[in-house]
Amino acid sequence: MMLRSLKIITGFFLTSLLVSKSAEPLPLSKDYWKSEAFRKAFNGSYRINARIEPYVDTKERELLVAVQVLMAKGERKSALTKLNSSSLAKSSAAVMFNIGNIAFESGDLELAKTQYAAAIKKFPTFLRAQQNLAFVHAREGDYDKAFPYLLEVIKLGSQEGSVMGLLGYCYQQKGNFISALQAFKNAQLTEPENIEWKIGEAYCYDSLGENVKALNLYESIVKQKPAEQQYMLLLINLYQRTGQIDEAIVNLELLRRQGTLDVSNKMLLGALHLSEGSSVIGAEVIREVLKSGELKDADIAMNAVEFAIDKNELDLATEFHSLIKPELVKKLTSETRYQRQSAQILLLQNKETEKALKTLKALIAKDPLDADSLYLLAQYEVSNSLADEALLHFQQAYSGNGKWKNAALLERGKLLVRLQRFNEALEDLTAYQKQADESRQKQLMDYIKAVKNLERSSR
Repeated sequence: MMLRSLKIITGFFLTSLLVSKSAEPLPLSKDYWKSEAFRKAFNGSYRINARIEPYVDTKERELLVAVQVLMAKGERKSALTKLNSSSLAKSSAAVMFNIGNIAFESGDLELAKTQYAAAIKKFPTFLRAQQNLAFVHAREGDYDKAFPYLLEVIKLGSQEGSVMGLLGYCYQQKGNFISALQAFKNAQLTEPENIEWKIGEAYCYDSLGENVKALNLYESIVKQKPAEQQYMLLLINLYQRTGQIDEAIVNLELLRRQGTLDVSNKMLLGALHLSEGSSVIGAEVIREVLKSGELKDADIAMNAVEFAIDKNELDLATEFHSLIKPELVKKLTSETRYQRQSAQILLLQNKETEKALKTLKALIAKDPLDADSLYLLAQYEVSNSLADEALLHFQQAYSGNGKWKNAALLERGKLLVRLQRFNEALEDLTAYQKQADESRQKQLMDYIKAVKNLERSSR
Protein backbone atom coordinates (compact mmCIF):
# COMPACT_ATOMS: atom_id res chain seq x y z
CA MET A 1 0.00 0.00 0.00
CA MET A 2 1.10 3.56 -0.70
CA LEU A 3 1.91 5.77 2.28
CA ARG A 4 -0.44 8.73 2.65
CA SER A 5 2.65 10.96 2.79
CA LEU A 6 2.55 10.81 -1.00
CA LYS A 7 -0.40 13.18 -0.71
CA ILE A 8 1.52 16.45 -0.57
CA ILE A 9 -0.17 19.12 1.53
CA THR A 10 0.41 22.36 -0.35
CA GLY A 11 -0.95 25.12 1.83
CA PHE A 12 -0.26 27.70 -0.83
CA PHE A 13 -2.88 26.25 -3.18
CA LEU A 14 -6.01 27.77 -1.73
CA THR A 15 -4.68 31.30 -1.83
CA SER A 16 -2.90 30.75 -5.15
CA LEU A 17 -6.26 30.75 -6.89
CA LEU A 18 -6.58 34.40 -5.98
CA VAL A 19 -3.41 35.58 -4.25
CA SER A 20 -1.31 34.47 -1.31
CA LYS A 21 -0.44 38.03 -0.29
CA SER A 22 -1.95 41.44 -0.72
CA ALA A 23 -3.71 41.91 -4.02
CA GLU A 24 -1.97 44.11 -6.54
CA PRO A 25 -2.92 47.77 -6.13
CA LEU A 26 -5.67 48.89 -8.44
CA PRO A 27 -4.52 51.25 -11.17
CA LEU A 28 -5.93 54.74 -11.12
CA SER A 29 -9.41 54.44 -12.60
CA LYS A 30 -9.85 55.67 -16.16
CA ASP A 31 -12.96 57.42 -14.88
CA TYR A 32 -10.79 59.64 -12.68
CA TRP A 33 -9.71 61.64 -15.73
CA LYS A 34 -13.38 62.40 -16.42
CA SER A 35 -14.26 63.11 -12.80
CA GLU A 36 -15.33 66.46 -11.42
CA ALA A 37 -12.33 66.46 -9.05
CA PHE A 38 -9.86 66.14 -11.93
CA ARG A 39 -11.69 68.61 -14.17
CA LYS A 40 -11.60 71.12 -11.36
CA ALA A 41 -7.87 70.62 -10.86
CA PHE A 42 -7.12 70.74 -14.59
CA ASN A 43 -9.32 73.72 -15.43
CA GLY A 44 -7.72 75.57 -12.58
CA SER A 45 -4.46 75.32 -14.50
CA TYR A 46 -5.75 77.91 -16.96
CA ARG A 47 -5.62 80.52 -14.21
CA ILE A 48 -2.55 82.71 -13.99
CA ASN A 49 -0.29 82.67 -10.93
CA ALA A 50 2.28 85.41 -11.47
CA ARG A 51 4.57 84.22 -8.67
CA ILE A 52 5.45 80.90 -10.24
CA GLU A 53 4.82 81.30 -13.95
CA PRO A 54 6.10 83.37 -16.84
CA TYR A 55 5.03 86.96 -17.27
CA VAL A 56 2.48 87.38 -20.06
CA ASP A 57 3.02 90.46 -22.22
CA THR A 58 0.40 92.32 -24.24
CA LYS A 59 0.77 90.24 -27.43
CA GLU A 60 0.58 86.97 -25.51
CA ARG A 61 -2.43 88.19 -23.56
CA GLU A 62 -4.27 89.22 -26.75
CA LEU A 63 -3.63 85.80 -28.29
CA LEU A 64 -4.71 83.90 -25.17
CA VAL A 65 -7.89 85.98 -24.81
CA ALA A 66 -8.80 85.22 -28.45
CA VAL A 67 -8.15 81.54 -27.84
CA GLN A 68 -10.24 81.63 -24.68
CA VAL A 69 -13.20 82.92 -26.73
CA LEU A 70 -12.84 80.00 -29.15
CA MET A 71 -12.55 77.51 -26.28
CA ALA A 72 -15.71 78.93 -24.69
CA LYS A 73 -17.52 78.09 -27.94
CA GLY A 74 -16.08 74.57 -27.87
CA GLU A 75 -13.92 75.21 -30.95
CA ARG A 76 -10.81 73.37 -29.76
CA LYS A 77 -9.40 72.69 -33.23
CA SER A 78 -9.64 76.34 -34.18
CA ALA A 79 -8.08 77.36 -30.88
CA LEU A 80 -5.20 74.93 -31.38
CA THR A 81 -4.67 76.10 -34.98
CA LYS A 82 -4.60 79.73 -33.85
CA LEU A 83 -1.98 79.00 -31.19
CA ASN A 84 0.21 76.87 -33.46
CA SER A 85 0.13 79.42 -36.28
CA SER A 86 1.35 82.22 -34.00
CA SER A 87 5.02 83.15 -33.96
CA LEU A 88 4.73 83.05 -30.16
CA ALA A 89 4.32 79.25 -30.27
CA LYS A 90 8.11 78.93 -30.51
CA SER A 91 9.07 81.52 -27.91
CA SER A 92 6.34 81.88 -25.29
CA ALA A 93 6.14 79.41 -22.39
CA ALA A 94 2.56 80.51 -21.76
CA VAL A 95 1.54 79.74 -25.36
CA MET A 96 3.37 76.39 -25.33
CA PHE A 97 1.54 75.56 -22.11
CA ASN A 98 -1.87 76.39 -23.58
CA ILE A 99 -1.14 74.28 -26.66
CA GLY A 100 -0.35 71.45 -24.26
CA ASN A 101 -3.62 71.95 -22.40
CA ILE A 102 -5.76 71.82 -25.53
CA ALA A 103 -3.82 68.79 -26.78
CA PHE A 104 -4.41 67.07 -23.41
CA GLU A 105 -8.15 67.79 -23.55
CA SER A 106 -8.25 66.54 -27.14
CA GLY A 107 -6.49 63.30 -26.23
CA ASP A 108 -3.22 64.04 -28.04
CA LEU A 109 -0.99 63.15 -25.11
CA GLU A 110 2.26 63.08 -27.11
CA LEU A 111 1.77 66.68 -28.24
CA ALA A 112 0.77 67.65 -24.70
CA LYS A 113 3.98 66.15 -23.28
CA THR A 114 6.12 67.90 -25.89
CA GLN A 115 4.53 71.28 -25.25
CA TYR A 116 4.60 71.06 -21.45
CA ALA A 117 8.25 69.99 -21.55
CA ALA A 118 9.07 72.93 -23.84
CA ALA A 119 7.29 75.33 -21.49
CA ILE A 120 9.24 73.97 -18.51
CA LYS A 121 12.51 74.29 -20.39
CA LYS A 122 11.65 77.90 -21.12
CA PHE A 123 10.50 78.60 -17.56
CA PRO A 124 11.65 75.90 -15.06
CA THR A 125 9.45 77.06 -12.14
CA PHE A 126 6.27 76.92 -14.24
CA LEU A 127 4.15 75.08 -11.67
CA ARG A 128 1.14 74.44 -13.89
CA ALA A 129 3.29 73.00 -16.69
CA GLN A 130 5.07 70.72 -14.19
CA GLN A 131 1.71 69.63 -12.78
CA ASN A 132 0.09 68.92 -16.13
CA LEU A 133 3.10 67.03 -17.44
CA ALA A 134 2.81 64.83 -14.33
CA PHE A 135 -0.90 64.38 -15.14
CA VAL A 136 -0.06 63.18 -18.66
CA HIS A 137 2.48 60.63 -17.45
CA ALA A 138 0.10 59.40 -14.73
CA ARG A 139 -2.73 59.09 -17.24
CA GLU A 140 -0.46 56.85 -19.31
CA GLY A 141 0.28 54.79 -16.18
CA ASP A 142 3.94 55.85 -16.13
CA TYR A 143 4.23 56.81 -12.46
CA ASP A 144 8.04 56.75 -12.49
CA LYS A 145 8.06 59.63 -14.97
CA ALA A 146 5.26 61.47 -13.18
CA PHE A 147 6.99 61.26 -9.79
CA PRO A 148 9.75 63.94 -10.14
CA TYR A 149 7.33 66.47 -11.62
CA LEU A 150 4.88 65.92 -8.76
CA LEU A 151 7.65 66.47 -6.23
CA GLU A 152 8.64 69.68 -7.99
CA VAL A 153 5.02 70.89 -7.99
CA ILE A 154 4.80 70.34 -4.23
CA LYS A 155 8.11 72.15 -3.71
CA LEU A 156 6.64 75.07 -5.67
CA GLY A 157 3.79 75.23 -3.16
CA SER A 158 0.88 73.13 -4.46
CA GLN A 159 -1.25 71.12 -2.03
CA GLU A 160 -3.91 70.16 -4.59
CA GLY A 161 -5.70 66.88 -3.86
CA SER A 162 -5.01 65.64 -7.38
CA VAL A 163 -1.28 66.25 -6.98
CA MET A 164 -1.07 64.63 -3.54
CA GLY A 165 -3.20 61.68 -4.64
CA LEU A 166 -1.10 60.97 -7.71
CA LEU A 167 2.01 61.26 -5.55
CA GLY A 168 0.46 58.58 -3.33
CA TYR A 169 0.11 56.31 -6.37
CA CYS A 170 3.76 56.91 -7.24
CA TYR A 171 4.94 55.99 -3.75
CA GLN A 172 2.62 52.98 -3.78
CA GLN A 173 4.16 51.68 -7.02
CA LYS A 174 7.59 52.04 -5.41
CA GLY A 175 6.49 50.03 -2.35
CA ASN A 176 6.87 53.03 -0.04
CA PHE A 177 3.52 52.57 1.69
CA ILE A 178 4.17 54.92 4.62
CA SER A 179 4.80 57.89 2.32
CA ALA A 180 1.96 56.79 0.05
CA LEU A 181 -0.42 56.66 3.02
CA GLN A 182 0.48 60.20 4.06
CA ALA A 183 0.03 61.46 0.50
CA PHE A 184 -3.41 59.84 0.18
CA LYS A 185 -4.48 61.35 3.50
CA ASN A 186 -3.27 64.78 2.39
CA ALA A 187 -5.17 64.39 -0.89
CA GLN A 188 -8.40 63.83 1.03
CA LEU A 189 -8.01 67.13 2.88
CA THR A 190 -9.13 68.94 -0.26
CA GLU A 191 -10.89 66.02 -2.02
CA PRO A 192 -12.52 64.12 0.90
CA GLU A 193 -15.03 62.23 -1.25
CA ASN A 194 -12.60 61.03 -3.91
CA ILE A 195 -12.89 57.24 -4.00
CA GLU A 196 -9.47 56.85 -5.64
CA TRP A 197 -7.66 58.30 -2.64
CA LYS A 198 -9.73 56.22 -0.19
CA ILE A 199 -8.81 53.05 -2.06
CA GLY A 200 -5.18 54.11 -2.00
CA GLU A 201 -5.32 54.69 1.75
CA ALA A 202 -7.00 51.32 2.34
CA TYR A 203 -4.44 49.50 0.21
CA CYS A 204 -1.59 51.14 2.15
CA TYR A 205 -3.06 50.03 5.48
CA ASP A 206 -3.49 46.55 3.98
CA SER A 207 0.14 46.44 2.82
CA LEU A 208 1.37 47.71 6.20
CA GLY A 209 -0.50 44.93 8.00
CA GLU A 210 -3.03 47.24 9.65
CA ASN A 211 -5.87 44.88 8.82
CA VAL A 212 -8.61 46.44 10.95
CA LYS A 213 -8.15 49.87 9.39
CA ALA A 214 -7.93 48.34 5.91
CA LEU A 215 -11.09 46.27 6.45
CA ASN A 216 -13.06 49.23 7.73
CA LEU A 217 -12.08 51.32 4.73
CA TYR A 218 -12.70 48.53 2.20
CA GLU A 219 -16.13 47.86 3.71
CA SER A 220 -16.96 51.56 3.59
CA ILE A 221 -15.85 51.78 -0.04
CA VAL A 222 -17.89 48.73 -1.04
CA LYS A 223 -20.99 50.28 0.56
CA GLN A 224 -20.29 53.50 -1.31
CA LYS A 225 -19.66 51.73 -4.64
CA PRO A 226 -21.54 48.39 -4.49
CA ALA A 227 -21.55 47.99 -8.27
CA GLU A 228 -17.74 48.17 -8.55
CA GLN A 229 -16.60 44.53 -8.34
CA GLN A 230 -12.90 45.43 -8.16
CA TYR A 231 -13.42 46.96 -4.71
CA MET A 232 -15.36 43.94 -3.49
CA LEU A 233 -12.53 41.66 -4.61
CA LEU A 234 -10.00 43.64 -2.59
CA LEU A 235 -12.24 43.20 0.46
CA ILE A 236 -12.68 39.48 -0.23
CA ASN A 237 -8.94 39.08 -0.61
CA LEU A 238 -8.37 40.60 2.83
CA TYR A 239 -11.16 38.49 4.37
CA GLN A 240 -9.42 35.42 3.00
CA ARG A 241 -5.96 36.40 4.24
CA THR A 242 -7.25 37.23 7.72
CA GLY A 243 -9.04 33.89 8.09
CA GLN A 244 -12.57 35.28 7.68
CA ILE A 245 -13.43 32.53 5.21
CA ASP A 246 -17.19 32.65 5.80
CA GLU A 247 -17.22 36.34 4.87
CA ALA A 248 -15.14 35.63 1.76
CA ILE A 249 -17.52 32.83 0.72
CA VAL A 250 -20.65 34.95 1.28
CA ASN A 251 -19.33 37.81 -0.86
CA LEU A 252 -17.98 35.56 -3.61
CA GLU A 253 -21.35 33.78 -3.71
CA LEU A 254 -23.07 37.15 -4.05
CA LEU A 255 -20.94 37.99 -7.08
CA ARG A 256 -21.47 34.51 -8.56
CA ARG A 257 -25.25 34.80 -8.26
CA GLN A 258 -25.08 38.21 -9.89
CA GLY A 259 -23.29 36.53 -12.79
CA THR A 260 -20.24 38.81 -12.51
CA LEU A 261 -17.64 36.49 -10.97
CA ASP A 262 -14.71 35.64 -13.25
CA VAL A 263 -13.55 32.07 -13.65
CA SER A 264 -10.43 32.26 -11.47
CA ASN A 265 -12.48 33.57 -8.56
CA LYS A 266 -15.15 30.93 -9.20
CA MET A 267 -12.38 28.39 -8.74
CA LEU A 268 -11.38 30.13 -5.53
CA LEU A 269 -14.98 30.00 -4.33
CA GLY A 270 -15.11 26.30 -5.08
CA ALA A 271 -11.88 25.68 -3.16
CA LEU A 272 -13.10 27.74 -0.19
CA HIS A 273 -16.31 25.73 -0.10
CA LEU A 274 -14.35 22.47 -0.23
CA SER A 275 -12.10 23.69 2.55
CA GLU A 276 -14.48 25.45 4.93
CA GLY A 277 -18.01 25.33 3.59
CA SER A 278 -20.04 22.81 1.63
CA SER A 279 -17.96 20.19 -0.17
CA VAL A 280 -20.95 19.44 -2.42
CA ILE A 281 -21.27 23.09 -3.51
CA GLY A 282 -17.50 23.44 -3.84
CA ALA A 283 -17.22 20.43 -6.10
CA GLU A 284 -20.14 21.62 -8.19
CA VAL A 285 -18.68 25.11 -8.69
CA ILE A 286 -15.28 23.76 -9.78
CA ARG A 287 -16.93 21.10 -11.94
CA GLU A 288 -19.06 23.77 -13.64
CA VAL A 289 -16.00 25.89 -14.49
CA LEU A 290 -13.96 22.95 -15.81
CA LYS A 291 -16.85 21.80 -18.00
CA SER A 292 -17.64 25.28 -19.31
CA GLY A 293 -14.44 25.77 -21.28
CA GLU A 294 -14.18 29.32 -19.89
CA LEU A 295 -10.96 28.60 -18.03
CA LYS A 296 -7.88 29.49 -20.05
CA ASP A 297 -5.21 28.76 -17.44
CA ALA A 298 -4.15 25.11 -17.13
CA ASP A 299 -2.36 25.75 -13.84
CA ILE A 300 -5.54 27.00 -12.14
CA ALA A 301 -7.33 23.83 -13.29
CA MET A 302 -4.50 21.65 -11.99
CA ASN A 303 -4.48 23.60 -8.73
CA ALA A 304 -8.04 22.34 -8.24
CA VAL A 305 -6.86 18.77 -8.78
CA GLU A 306 -4.06 19.31 -6.30
CA PHE A 307 -6.44 20.71 -3.72
CA ALA A 308 -8.74 17.69 -4.06
CA ILE A 309 -5.68 15.47 -3.52
CA ASP A 310 -4.76 17.48 -0.41
CA LYS A 311 -8.29 16.96 0.91
CA ASN A 312 -7.94 13.22 0.25
CA GLU A 313 -10.85 13.46 -2.21
CA LEU A 314 -9.24 11.14 -4.72
CA ASP A 315 -12.40 10.43 -6.72
CA LEU A 316 -12.95 14.17 -7.02
CA ALA A 317 -9.31 14.67 -8.01
CA THR A 318 -9.71 12.03 -10.71
CA GLU A 319 -12.87 13.71 -11.99
CA PHE A 320 -11.33 17.20 -12.02
CA HIS A 321 -8.25 15.86 -13.78
CA SER A 322 -10.37 14.21 -16.46
CA LEU A 323 -12.29 17.46 -17.06
CA ILE A 324 -9.20 19.50 -17.92
CA LYS A 325 -9.49 20.39 -21.59
CA PRO A 326 -6.64 18.97 -23.72
CA GLU A 327 -6.18 22.33 -25.44
CA LEU A 328 -5.32 23.87 -22.07
CA VAL A 329 -2.33 21.57 -21.60
CA LYS A 330 -0.25 22.90 -24.47
CA LYS A 331 2.85 24.27 -22.78
CA LEU A 332 5.57 21.78 -21.89
CA THR A 333 5.45 22.76 -18.22
CA SER A 334 1.67 22.27 -18.11
CA GLU A 335 1.89 18.93 -19.91
CA THR A 336 4.54 17.73 -17.47
CA ARG A 337 2.46 18.74 -14.46
CA TYR A 338 -0.65 17.13 -15.97
CA GLN A 339 1.14 13.81 -16.49
CA ARG A 340 2.71 13.97 -13.04
CA GLN A 341 -0.69 14.52 -11.41
CA SER A 342 -2.11 11.56 -13.30
CA ALA A 343 0.70 9.38 -11.92
CA GLN A 344 0.25 10.75 -8.40
CA ILE A 345 -3.48 9.98 -8.36
CA LEU A 346 -2.89 6.42 -9.62
CA LEU A 347 -0.27 5.80 -6.93
CA LEU A 348 -2.51 7.17 -4.20
CA GLN A 349 -5.35 4.95 -5.36
CA ASN A 350 -2.95 2.01 -5.68
CA LYS A 351 -4.15 1.54 -9.24
CA GLU A 352 -2.08 0.87 -12.35
CA THR A 353 1.10 1.34 -10.34
CA GLU A 354 3.38 0.26 -13.16
CA LYS A 355 1.81 2.81 -15.50
CA ALA A 356 2.26 5.56 -12.91
CA LEU A 357 5.91 4.65 -12.28
CA LYS A 358 6.59 4.50 -16.01
CA THR A 359 5.16 8.03 -16.35
CA LEU A 360 7.32 9.42 -13.53
CA LYS A 361 10.48 7.77 -14.85
CA ALA A 362 9.78 9.09 -18.36
CA LEU A 363 9.40 12.62 -16.98
CA ILE A 364 12.68 12.27 -15.05
CA ALA A 365 14.47 10.92 -18.12
CA LYS A 366 13.26 13.98 -20.04
CA ASP A 367 14.30 16.33 -17.23
CA PRO A 368 16.71 14.90 -14.63
CA LEU A 369 16.18 18.06 -12.51
CA ASP A 370 12.41 17.49 -12.23
CA ALA A 371 12.31 17.64 -8.42
CA ASP A 372 8.58 17.01 -8.16
CA SER A 373 8.61 13.78 -10.16
CA LEU A 374 11.72 12.61 -8.29
CA TYR A 375 9.99 13.38 -4.99
CA LEU A 376 6.87 11.34 -5.88
CA LEU A 377 9.02 8.44 -7.04
CA ALA A 378 11.00 8.56 -3.80
CA GLN A 379 7.80 8.59 -1.74
CA TYR A 380 6.61 5.47 -3.55
CA GLU A 381 9.96 3.80 -2.88
CA VAL A 382 9.76 4.65 0.84
CA SER A 383 6.36 3.02 1.08
CA ASN A 384 7.69 -0.08 -0.65
CA SER A 385 10.84 -0.44 1.50
CA LEU A 386 13.21 0.64 -1.27
CA ALA A 387 15.24 2.81 1.09
CA ASP A 388 18.45 3.14 -0.94
CA GLU A 389 16.58 4.14 -4.08
CA ALA A 390 14.45 6.58 -2.10
CA LEU A 391 17.50 8.24 -0.49
CA LEU A 392 19.07 8.75 -3.89
CA HIS A 393 15.93 10.18 -5.45
CA PHE A 394 15.26 12.50 -2.48
CA GLN A 395 18.82 13.79 -2.85
CA GLN A 396 18.36 14.31 -6.59
CA ALA A 397 15.04 16.05 -5.96
CA TYR A 398 16.69 18.47 -3.54
CA SER A 399 19.32 19.24 -6.19
CA GLY A 400 16.64 19.82 -8.81
CA ASN A 401 13.90 22.37 -9.47
CA GLY A 402 10.34 22.23 -8.24
CA LYS A 403 8.06 23.19 -5.40
CA TRP A 404 8.81 19.99 -3.46
CA LYS A 405 12.61 20.21 -3.59
CA ASN A 406 12.89 21.43 0.02
CA ALA A 407 10.33 18.89 1.19
CA ALA A 408 12.61 16.23 -0.30
CA LEU A 409 15.35 17.29 2.11
CA LEU A 410 12.98 16.91 5.07
CA GLU A 411 11.69 13.52 3.94
CA ARG A 412 15.24 12.28 3.34
CA GLY A 413 16.13 13.32 6.90
CA LYS A 414 13.12 11.43 8.29
CA LEU A 415 14.01 8.32 6.31
CA LEU A 416 17.59 8.46 7.63
CA VAL A 417 16.20 8.61 11.17
CA ARG A 418 14.19 5.45 10.52
CA LEU A 419 17.36 3.85 9.21
CA GLN A 420 19.12 4.99 12.41
CA ARG A 421 21.65 7.01 10.42
CA PHE A 422 21.29 9.88 12.87
CA ASN A 423 24.31 12.02 11.97
CA GLU A 424 23.30 12.17 8.30
CA ALA A 425 19.71 12.77 9.32
CA LEU A 426 20.66 15.72 11.50
CA GLU A 427 22.56 17.31 8.61
CA ASP A 428 19.46 17.20 6.40
CA LEU A 429 17.02 18.22 9.13
CA THR A 430 19.18 21.14 10.26
CA ALA A 431 19.64 22.33 6.67
CA TYR A 432 15.89 22.14 6.11
CA GLN A 433 15.14 24.00 9.35
CA LYS A 434 17.39 26.91 8.35
CA GLN A 435 15.39 27.62 5.20
CA ALA A 436 11.94 26.89 6.64
CA ASP A 437 9.60 29.68 7.71
CA GLU A 438 9.49 30.70 11.37
CA SER A 439 6.47 28.61 12.38
CA ARG A 440 7.90 25.51 10.70
CA GLN A 441 11.27 26.05 12.38
CA LYS A 442 9.62 25.95 15.80
CA GLN A 443 7.82 22.72 14.93
CA LEU A 444 11.09 21.08 13.93
CA MET A 445 13.00 22.07 17.07
CA ASP A 446 11.55 19.31 19.24
CA TYR A 447 11.97 16.70 16.50
CA ILE A 448 15.63 17.62 15.95
CA LYS A 449 16.20 17.59 19.70
CA ALA A 450 14.74 14.06 19.90
CA VAL A 451 16.98 12.89 17.02
CA LYS A 452 20.03 14.31 18.83
CA ASN A 453 19.06 12.32 21.91
CA LEU A 454 18.76 9.18 19.81
CA GLU A 455 22.16 9.86 18.27
CA ARG A 456 23.78 10.21 21.73
CA SER A 457 22.15 7.07 23.09
CA SER A 458 23.30 5.06 20.05
CA ARG A 459 27.00 5.75 20.60
